[in-house]
Amino acid sequence: MNAPPSLLGPSATPGEPEQTLVRCLLGPRPEHRARQELSDALRRLGQTDEVFEAELAVNELVTNAREHAQAPYELRISWTETEVKIAIVDGGNDHDTVLKLLSQASNSQPTHEESGRGLQMVAGLFGGRCGAEPTTTSTGITPAKQVWIALSRLNRRPAGGE
Repeated sequence: MNAPPSLLGPSATPGEPEQTLVRCLLGPRPEHRARQELSDALRRLGQTDEVFEAELAVNELVTNAREHAQAPYELRISWTETEVKIAIVDGGNDHDTVLKLLSQASNSQPTHEESGRGLQMVAGLFGGRCGAEPTTTSTGITPAKQVWIALSRLNRRPAGGE
């Protein structure tokens, strides 16, 4: 069994597939664990520009997952030379609904409903760089969905790099 990829070195080199770090979000404070794991990973990848925004988005996505979908919950951080994709995975199958809400918010169509305001915030922070899609959990559970945001990695160096 392969160990999770190290975040200490540079990400994938040109032509290599993306690398992914998966963390299960167990316990009483999954939002806290997700923010900490994300912060550590982004720092190691040299991503410092949007850490605060990414933490806000991840906090909201984990909260939504806990309120609207079944466990298990996972944080997935995938990266290539040009992009970091941060996703929250849950046991839901409502990716179409989530994608519609993100799209409406990205197109400046605010929701007046009590539900969906967190996704509106995520789309406001990452409009055009967020989405939702069906997936499978790392343990093979399906149906599952992932709601994601993306950060650009252009001109980034890992922390401690030259």
